Amino acid sequence: MNGRARWEGAVQTVVAALAPEYVHGPVAEERSRGWTLTRDSGPLLRTALESSARVEVEALAPMLADYARLQRRTLGYRDLFASAGIPKALAAVPDAAAEAQAFHLAGLSANDPRRITEAQYDHVLSALPALREAAKVLVEGPVPMALDQGDLWPGNIGCPVDGGSFRFFDFADASWSHPFGSLAMMVVECVYRWEVPQPADAVNLREERTREVIDTYLREWTDFAPIEDLRELAGYALRVAPLNRAAAWIRNLEDAGPDDLDRYGRMPWAWLEDVTKPVFI
Repeated sequence: MNGRARWEGAVQTVVAALAPEYVHGPVAEERSRGWTLTRDSGPLLRTALESSARVEVEALAPMLADYARLQRRTLGYRDLFASAGIPKALAAVPDAAAEAQAFHLAGLSANDPRRITEAQYDHVLSALPALREAAKVLVEGPVPMALDQGDLWPGNIGCPVDGGSFRFFDFADASWSHPFGSLAMMVVECVYRWEVPQPADAVNLREERTREVIDTYLREWTDFAPIEDLRELAGYALRVAPLNRAAAWIRNLEDAGPDDLDRYGRMPWAWLEDVTKPVFI
């Protein structure tokens, strides 16, 4: 598949300077190829979860609290991250982004597994007014934009060592966006691992364990608004956040060969479809 994002090392350097207890700076970089060499971040959270054979609130909650603290270190540094090359937030214009992604996928050749049908394309277009409303709520809301690591799942997180903090790495899909959109991958992790039933036309995150994981993260932001309001904001952020994941898959599959297309070709739509569903927390 396509190479790493060329801004990754520069973004990681900035984050490491702002929050060194949570992120290691690059040891070496080859930015023309998008290569970054980093220090070992310790045992992966993914390995710890696999040893228990299930996702545990006790493992995810403190990690998300650390991640929120990392994000808060980035508040007010938009220009610094822009100079590092981080992409603009899709959350600010989600309707335009969704329409552009759907148009791109609908225009691929008929035998391309990434291609979406006319009905799927129309389904995305029907969600554009709701996406515009979500953007308005997020932009006018009390929580400012911040770093979104973009791929926050247990394989990109190092467990604490000797009483330290969780460590975060892999900033290839990072963006400057509403911070709560970062929860997207962890929500998928919880819903999948805990086999939380989902309606066909919405995302329901009100299951007790899932909400507790989300609330642990949101409690780090309660100086901006009461947690009830933060849950509502998180619902809007998680509706538009799949656009970043869809964009990452579209980018990563640009130069993919037949085998990778057969294996991963449905991933852009798997994420883009989620913007058509309201999120309830």
